[in-house]
Amino acid sequence: MPVRRAVTLTFAVWAVGLVLGEFLQQVAAGAAVLCALVLAFRRRLFLAQDVKAYVLATVALTSWQVLSPAVALLTGAADRWPRWARYGQVLDTASAAAVASAGTVGVPWLLIAGLALGGWVLSGALGLFQHLVRWPWEPPALLKLSLARLHENFGTEEHPRYAAGGFVFHRLRFSHGAMAVLGPALACLARARPAWLRGLAAVSLCALLLAPYTAFARAALLTGLMVCAVALVLLVRGTPRKVGMALAVVLVGLVVATPAWRARLGKAVENIYGGERSLAMSVGSRLVREHPLVGVGFGNYKPAALATQEETGISDLLSTDAHNLWLTVWAETGLVGLLLLAAVHGLLARALIRRHRQGSIPATGALLSFVGFHLLALVHYLPFHSSVHLSFAFVWGLGLCEWKHPERADEGR
Repeated sequence: MPVRRAVTLTFAVWAVGLVLGEFLQQVAAGAAVLCALVLAFRRRLFLAQDVKAYVLATVALTSWQVLSPAVALLTGAADRWPRWARYGQVLDTASAAAVASAGTVGVPWLLIAGLALGGWVLSGALGLFQHLVRWPWEPPALLKLSLARLHENFGTEEHPRYAAGGFVFHRLRFSHGAMAVLGPALACLARARPAWLRGLAAVSLCALLLAPYTAFARAALLTGLMVCAVALVLLVRGTPRKVGMALAVVLVGLVVATPAWRARLGKAVENIYGGERSLAMSVGSRLVREHPLVGVGFGNYKPAALATQEETGISDLLSTDAHNLWLTVWAETGLVGLLLLAAVHGLLARALIRRHRQGSIPATGALLSFVGFHLLALVHYLPFHSSVHLSFAFVWGLGLCEWKHPERADEGR
């Protein structure tokens, strides 16, 4: 079936994009939306009721994001249309629902798992090299990769330690993207068959936990440890639990033993209470108070925040968002967008929990990923980086697809 082959190719490209960056993910997301629309147009889109409710809520949220800049202009909350780079991120909002819809024709589970987990093993190894050695090669200009991020030294001149960026050359995209895949890796380690897939999951788990450590990403590292703790307590038994606990202990030991990490952790509380993150959140709160109902328009946060610069002292870098998912969404799309986002995530959680209870490994991984997303979202606006948002969206959408063990995938065809 042509649509099925298109979906298989789309999901394979997306799985590779989890490691290589947002261009491949954006192409795959657009293809997934097209596949979902084709299935809907042909009346071959058969969704469970809870998934259908989630998809409809996503359509409502995406539609409001599309319209909100026009509403903001009409109400005087904004004086310009957002830049396309930000406005185009409405596609990211719809991507998880598109994956769930396109996946109704079948999902190549083993192919996706092999590409994603194997790719992250390579990315983790590259990140470790970038952490220990100052990156020596200039990438092709076409790739638009910045060496400045890789040359950021969190150690000392005598003992430098650089912020790893993996294949994306960006420490936050690298570490936050790893947190999206961490949940599926833990779910595979706990429940997957065959044995080689559990082995690959264990190796990739090491790479995924190394990502925030080598990138000096405090929130991501703490999130990774908390998600692992949840998985170890609720899902894992026997030897895998012991291995997981040993990995967590080793990682904590590495953090404690690293002077650069101790310095990073010492600044964390200061950053939240009275530091840069506190300033960013205060500006977000101000925008909410000024435009509580409809916001300043999706994608218009930065110009609205910079308009307060003389009074608040907000910098160009800090003005990108409020460093909090819910506060940024409220400031951009108002109370309307905030309630729609709450509905989308509530319906997503309900559908994933139902499938987790039915024994779906992808749903279990997606639930762990969902927990990690919302922990990180307390101090980061994750949708700002499309590669990160699309990584989580891919995992969530797959979690809503019908799960059939790969060893029995050909039965009934």
